[in-house]
Amino acid sequence: MPSDTARTFYLLDDPSRDKHFHLYILQGLREAGFSPLVIYFRGQASRSLFASQGFPVLNLDLSTKLYKRFNPWPVMKLARLWRRFRPVVIHVQRHRPLIYTALALKLLRAQTPLLYTIRLSRLIRTWNRRLAFKYVSPLVTRVIAVSRGVGEDFLKRTGFPPERLVVIPNGLDPRPFDLPLTKQEARQIFRLPPGFLFGMVARFRKAKDHKGLIRAFAQIAPQAPEANLALVGDGPLEGELKQLVQEHGLEEKVVFTGRLSPSEIPKVLKAFDVFVHPTFREGMPAAILEAMAARLPIIATDAEGVEDIFETEREIGRLVPKGEVNPLAQAMFELYSLPQEKRKAMGEEAYQRLLEEFTHEKMIQRNVSLYREVLSLE
Repeated sequence: MPSDTARTFYLLDDPSRDKHFHLYILQGLREAGFSPLVIYFRGQASRSLFASQGFPVLNLDLSTKLYKRFNPWPVMKLARLWRRFRPVVIHVQRHRPLIYTALALKLLRAQTPLLYTIRLSRLIRTWNRRLAFKYVSPLVTRVIAVSRGVGEDFLKRTGFPPERLVVIPNGLDPRPFDLPLTKQEARQIFRLPPGFLFGMVARFRKAKDHKGLIRAFAQIAPQAPEANLALVGDGPLEGELKQLVQEHGLEEKVVFTGRLSPSEIPKVLKAFDVFVHPTFREGMPAAILEAMAARLPIIATDAEGVEDIFETEREIGRLVPKGEVNPLAQAMFELYSLPQEKRKAMGEEAYQRLLEEFTHEKMIQRNVSLYREVLSLE
């Protein structure tokens, strides 16, 4: 068991990327006797979610230009922080922080266990990233992949020893999604139409297949007169998506809600009948986990991480091939045509699947166990 002075470093690039799953891990580490220090490379640390929760926070105060172009200055700063705090474990998120941190350890000739979490596939996709990772990989104690597919992609691209890779899925606290809110009340809050409602929550960017979803919905709309589609989010492709809706004559059937705050997501999910998440690239999609917490049946495409969720005997919805409109349309019409009781049963199965494998408590337990494991290797 670590002592109260078992300082650890938790390195992130920018407070704007703070996520609740990081907060869960930090809270779990603190409860387990570790003392995590959050270190940012850039951004405004005053906006840190973790600082507001009582965690000590430091900022290397790098400009965007200095952060993205290799410079020895961050290496020297990290080396000084290591000498000051003597961390027992260092946990890094994202590629550039990993390289800078590993170089600092190399400079110090330190044997501190170094953990590196990867959250998406195709991270090591360029020759310079491959070369940089190959140089520092001997210093990486464990790579943590958030899904099996992400881990397999990483091993294929890097040749990293598979025995040093562990899969720890993202986890979610389901309690905020247990709201005393009816479907009708939720629709009134967000001015959503009556009838049957498909919904998707995601930024409008290339990694998500909103265009495929709109085309699939256009296919079933004539046979599903009560069906509507709500698209929650914003992003660079919003104009193109609205144009596509117009081209298919779906202006009265497709609603763009705009971006919602994290506190509003549990409420808007209460308005949906079926959650749809077509995507080309994932890690472990928080949006699907949130829909499962809201007890919704899921239609999703077979991107990394999504396959892990659907690897169960429970009937939680439908998994369809990514990038293919017809199977997506067929799955949407199938769930639209089911009795309400059957869809509700699927939603309950999705909720149980979440509890089995993807809660924040399980994620915390697995991370704490890994910290203890790597410390025992010293």
